[in-house]
Amino acid sequence: MLKSKRILIIDDEEGFLALLRQALEERGFEVATALNAVDAGIEIATNLPVLILMDIKMPGIDGFQACEAIKQNPNTKGVPIIIISALSDDSDIHKAKKIGIADYFVKPVDIERLINRIRTIIP
Repeated sequence: MLKSKRILIIDDEEGFLALLRQALEERGFEVATALNAVDAGIEIATNLPVLILMDIKMPGIDGFQACEAIKQNPNTKGVPIIIISALSDDSDIHKAKKIGIADYFVKPVDIERLINRIRTIIP
């Protein structure tokens, strides 16, 4: 049985979410989306993705808090996370790396560069 290439995108910007979803689906990935960390938690519990793309600035639980929860959970700690955020400060990038994320992309993101990075993580 082939391993699913299901990716979960978590971002409160619906336009960006739709754009990224389309780009990934056109390249053969199965995509699930969530507009916030609570919905993402339900999605992760229902069907564990092989990769998570996460925004930082979201209402309620922010991306840093969500990443920490994912990395502390024994069932999800091995799922790679790529941050895609408008936050470009070195301290934000350092904080994300300290949590254990796989990579950090600053918006506006180069979709092809992101796709290439995803393929190195989940070939």
